[in-house]
Amino acid sequence: MASTMKSWRLFWTLVLAITLADGLALLHVDPRTARGTEWLIVFAIECALPFLVLAFTASSLAVLWKASPTRWLFANRRYVGLAFAYGMAWHFTYVARYKFVFDLQPAPFDLALDLTGLLFLLAMTVTSFYPVRQRLHPAHWRRLHKTGIYVLWFLPTYFYLDDFQRDHSLFNFSALALLLAAFAIRVLAWARTRSVLPQRLKTQSGVA
Repeated sequence: MASTMKSWRLFWTLVLAITLADGLALLHVDPRTARGTEWLIVFAIECALPFLVLAFTASSLAVLWKASPTRWLFANRRYVGLAFAYGMAWHFTYVARYKFVFDLQPAPFDLALDLTGLLFLLAMTVTSFYPVRQRLHPAHWRRLHKTGIYVLWFLPTYFYLDDFQRDHSLFNFSALALLLAAFAIRVLAWARTRSVLPQRLKTQSGVA
């Protein structure tokens, strides 16, 4: 299954799943109301969040657990990341509707964070396509995507932490725990890489 579910086929499958989830949500709330749109704004993030976590941890999981599933995820993280961008397109569409249709202004700080995330998401999405990527210096591309993925991880972590402090619901706790666990995986992979590299250098230099 994994051998066929990859690359753009994987992307379009994920797009279909996200579209169905967000589309079905429209049947349960009234998008013509501000309250319904607020619910859709949050729901769109919830649909996209798993793909952010997978893209955020793909390289780290491949370092910590060398197995077929982690190698598959690492090889396809670009398409998982693009699926996350598609899911967030629903979120930003609802945010724009909330602001311009209902003439309601989100909290300025929250809006600033949303716009920051949007700019990084747009930059990372555009530079994920090879014709654009080839125009960037590899070091600049890596810096953009490494900074961007941490920004995109931080934003929902901040919001779910804030939500959990106000509402100790199981969902808020679970989402926050998932995001913190993803960061812990990144830290563990970094530590593994730092510990393995000196040993490799010693081996290559002939030092026992």
